[in-house]
Amino acid sequence: MIRAFTLACLAALGLLGAAAFPPPAFAQAPAGQPADEPRVALVIGNADYRTSPLVNPVNDATDIAKRLEELGFKVILKLNASQREMKRAIREFSAALRARSGVGLFYFAGHGVQSKGRNYLLPVSADVRNEYELEDESVDANLVIGAMDEAQTRVSLVILDACRNNPFAKSFRSTQGGLAQMEAARGTLIGFATAPGSVAQDGLGRNGLYTKHLLASLREPETDVERVFKRVAQGVSRETGGSQVPWVSSSLSGDFYFAVPAARPAPKPAAPVEIATITPVGGDSLLVQVELAYWDSVKASRNPEEYEAYLEQFPYGRFVGLARARVKALRGGS
Repeated sequence: MIRAFTLACLAALGLLGAAAFPPPAFAQAPAGQPADEPRVALVIGNADYRTSPLVNPVNDATDIAKRLEELGFKVILKLNASQREMKRAIREFSAALRARSGVGLFYFAGHGVQSKGRNYLLPVSADVRNEYELEDESVDANLVIGAMDEAQTRVSLVILDACRNNPFAKSFRSTQGGLAQMEAARGTLIGFATAPGSVAQDGLGRNGLYTKHLLASLREPETDVERVFKRVAQGVSRETGGSQVPWVSSSLSGDFYFAVPAARPAPKPAAPVEIATITPVGGDSLLVQVELAYWDSVKASRNPEEYEAYLEQFPYGRFVGLARARVKALRGGS
């Protein structure tokens, strides 16, 4: 408003040329990762188990894959995979990461079990009659983490919606349900559908409860990855009355945004204001008011060009010394 008043006064005096002042510059948005950083995801959804089939994992994996593709990921999608197909997909994933090192993401929906502190992801072909057969019939979750670590990805994300009931619990000596806690290696975030040792709900709609909230959080623009998982945890916990609380183990050291924040336009240089040289008639009180109003409009600015414009328009003004000092300070003393 003050700037508008100043320009109106100058125009009334016949001192203002055609040029106008630009609006104040906006600050840059927070810097995220490069927009062209390679992103590769392996997404697996297993539902058609011979023992204890599941309802949601195929839908979950399909919807997650679609959303990740929209976010710029190259996605390898496997549905109702056997152990051989899962291991082959992990090899394909590993090769893609080594060729395009950047961000790696692994998502699994299906049955997962723990044994002796390790987590195993079950293919639909799994037939486990004794606990010691797990290694032969399943896929160790650490196999995927090792593939990402070997590829030296900047960010590794592991999402396990696999904390459901153990379909082979009667064949196990241990009675621990859910998945075991996993410590995230450097640059890694591991998201669990529920806390270690707890069992997650499969869901009643198209998607499992955890993945439903994950999909919703991924739709939020300009959200950093840790904020995404905080929103998921809040949503799941609220919907279940606190009986299911998603868990995250993270050692990320840098920022990662699923949707890269867009930088705001760089500030444009201030356009000069043309002032005619005149000798005031009938006193200079109005000119003084114009100068004061103009100074009030720029005195809090952090843009040195604002003060330079003042100096150009009021070379003998009462704030010349201060304006020159501000210019010097804002330009780093040069």
